[in-house]
Formats: sequence, C-alpha cells, structure tokens
Amino acid sequence: MLVAPRKAAGPEWLKIMGAEILFAPIDRGMFRRARRAALEKLGRSEVPATDESAAEQLEDLGDALSESLILEGARDWRDVGQQRFKDTGEPLLDDIGNPQFEPLPFSLENLRAVLSDPIVFQAFDAAYVVPFAARERAKNGFAASPVGTGVAGTPGKDTANFRARPGKARGAKPAHTRSKVSKATKLK
Repeated sequence: MLVAPRKAAGPEWLKIMGAEILFAPIDRGMFRRARRAALEKLGRSEVPATDESAAEQLEDLGDALSESLILEGARDWRDVGQQRFKDTGEPLLDDIGNPQFEPLPFSLENLRAVLSDPIVFQAFDAAYVVPFAARERAKNGFAASPVGTGVAGTPGKDTANFRARPGKARGAKPAHTRSKVSKATKLK
C-alpha cells in the first residue's frame, strides 16, 4: 500500500540543547534543493559511484544534505547566545562566577557559525533531519514486497517457521474420526 503523506501543519519550534529553533517542514522542493546544494558543496553532480571509499563519500553527502536542510529549514530561534569576553580574552563572569552571554540574533551567518560545532550540528540533525528521514523510510514499510522483505511480507519473530509435531496423547481417549455407515445405506 502506498501511504500518502499528510499535509504539514507549518513551522514548528523544536527544543535543541536548551534553545528553541523554528523549523519549516521539509517538503519535496526543499529536499531537492538541499540535495543539489549538498552535491555542489562536495563538488559532484550526482551521488557517488560504489568504490572502496563509498561509505565515506555517502557520510560526507549525508552531512552536507543535513546541513543544507537545516540551513534552509531554520527560520528563527530563541535562547541562543554568545559568550561575552573581556578585552583580555578572559570570559566575562557575573557576580556568582557564571559566564555571561548576550543574545545572538538569528541570521544565516550566525546559524552557520552555530553549526560549525560538531556537537551542535549533530543535535540539530537529530532533532530535525533524522525524524524526517525515519518517517520517509517507514512510510511504505508495511507494503508487502514481492520478495518478502517488506514488513507485511515477512513473518514476525513470534511466527513459527515449521509445523508443530504431534505429541503423544496423555490420558485422552482417541477421538472417533469415522462414522459407521450401515449396510443398508451402502446398498442404496
């Protein structure tokens, strides 16, 4: 069965590492543009051919695709700040000794700067791109496959692979399986 997607409700605020990021839903056009941008970023015109470094190339392509989707999908943010420093380069601290931050306005340049941290990038990817990819992968997972690899075409873990062998009857009388036909009925 082909599963039709439901229409996205609109931009959604996602919590990421103590901040909130407003993301537009990923649609087909956004995905195509992100794929083209990812391939351009890697200097390719198509998905890499299979060779000894295919896994590495696919990982690079996946990261570039995720970054492109995040850059196009992010619309605004709340509670994103930049640490303040003294002229000497030391962190500026408050009265208690905690570092001070100033709000960082949302812009494409600031978003790129935030995504340059690999931990932050992974958090954005996990919150925005990975759920989209998982939904897309699962959409048609219940359709039966001609080769039996779909969820509907594959028996579950609790399904027996072989027929059960009949065991010995324990204390039960044999069941009558044939009815006796009278000779008169046979003659007719």
